[in-house]
Amino acid sequence: MPRFLLAWELGGGLGHTVPLSQIARSLLDAGHEVHVALRDLSTAHGSFAPLIARGLRLWQAPVWLAGLRGLPEAATYAELLFRAGYLDAGRLRGPVLAWRSLFEQIRPDALLVDHAPTALLAARGLPFARAIVGTGFFQPPPGRPIPPFRIWERLDPRRIAQSEDRVLATANDILGGLGQGPLGALHQLLEADENFLLTWREVDHFAERAADPSTRYWGVLPTASHGAVAEWPEGDGPRVFTYMKGEYAQVEAVLKALRDGPARTLAYVPNLAPDAARRVAGPRLRFAPAALDMRSVCAQADAVVCNAGSGTVCTALQAGLPVLLFPMHAEQLLFSIRVSASGAGLHLLETEARERTGRAVNRLLKEPGFREAARGFAARYSVDATHDVAADVAARLGALAASRTG
Repeated sequence: MPRFLLAWELGGGLGHTVPLSQIARSLLDAGHEVHVALRDLSTAHGSFAPLIARGLRLWQAPVWLAGLRGLPEAATYAELLFRAGYLDAGRLRGPVLAWRSLFEQIRPDALLVDHAPTALLAARGLPFARAIVGTGFFQPPPGRPIPPFRIWERLDPRRIAQSEDRVLATANDILGGLGQGPLGALHQLLEADENFLLTWREVDHFAERAADPSTRYWGVLPTASHGAVAEWPEGDGPRVFTYMKGEYAQVEAVLKALRDGPARTLAYVPNLAPDAARRVAGPRLRFAPAALDMRSVCAQADAVVCNAGSGTVCTALQAGLPVLLFPMHAEQLLFSIRVSASGAGLHLLETEARERTGRAVNRLLKEPGFREAARGFAARYSVDATHDVAADVAARLGALAASRTG
């Protein structure tokens, strides 16, 4: 029976654990042995608990815990790796050896990683298949240097080259200690037998990769079809669904603009302070006490407002709904730029939220071009909502494992 290890090392949130759990379920359905190594095991219960009873094994992923101060805002993939130990080969060697120990214990036939570069570094020269999965941001296109992602800023080319050279030197120091040959360029760290881009061409974070017709996109994983039933505010007018993080700095400004606008708003805002909820309360704004069934919500809504999480956005676009996005970090901003360029939505920076939210919502509801562009996504990709993309990924992983064991 083929044995698989699914690994998540860097980043945070359910955007890593939920996709891996869907793929793990499909692998188990096919009769495979599945192990999962997670950065944060506290996120495992909801996603993986039903699978543990079916034999799935959970492990703690080796991670870099040291904090670094004084670094500039990351602008490249190399600078993301600065924060994962790639400035210090001596201290990075421990996590690498821990990954090696995990590989020796599990002895996988195939490794699937979601933002786990150190797992890939440790796997160099080992006999199992390797694959990468994600929505694209942590799978940057090859190049020397790897293209920077802060495309809205002017970056000094010397900084980009020096950052990449520094990380490359660290990686090659580690590889030399493992008896492996050096990387010629940093993008080779991400070389794999398959790159599962779980997104669509139009919203790929990297426009240059999307422009290449040979790039394969596997589609988006279907959203969960369970959750609370939507209860909209009473009255007339369009319906807007809002999913915002309570930690977003301008969440009150956004909610006030929605409360005072022409639409009836149903909002799910986890971690919103009770005082803030009272300040924005109004008859046309209702808070959902728990996560909602997104497919049902989107069947009733006229637009969606959110913090640019790819799962929420793609679910809205599959339903033909225009979106207003409030990105919270570089990954979401790059994604928001691509969505806005498609014509299916708008995005506002944090500094714009207070003054421009009301006008942006009105545009989405009144200007037909946004809905027409969103309906174009629905026409092209509505099949993804019911098609089992995770089963496709699992089948390809099975073939990769068989090619190594056969």
